[in-house]
Amino acid sequence: MIRQQTIYRVPSDLRGNPKAVFRVELDPGSGRIRSVRLIKSSGVPSWDDAAGRGIERVRTFPCDTSGTCPSVIEISRGPRDD
Repeated sequence: MIRQQTIYRVPSDLRGNPKAVFRVELDPGSGRIRSVRLIKSSGVPSWDDAAGRGIERVRTFPCDTSGTCPSVIEISRGPRDD
């Protein structure tokens, strides 16, 4: 879901799979994103920006079978994640 919304060309000289970590606040009743905040940089600003935009483009996260969603989730993303 997030991967398809993330647009980023991995530089040929990028070593490893540096992770950016985001705090995502959701509406617990609908799963709609309220805010996305970078809490740990990958060290690659262009990746951090692309990953954050990819999360924002999702707009709504699925709720569980009871119809509720967590109010906060943490998402870790690297440019080579599948």
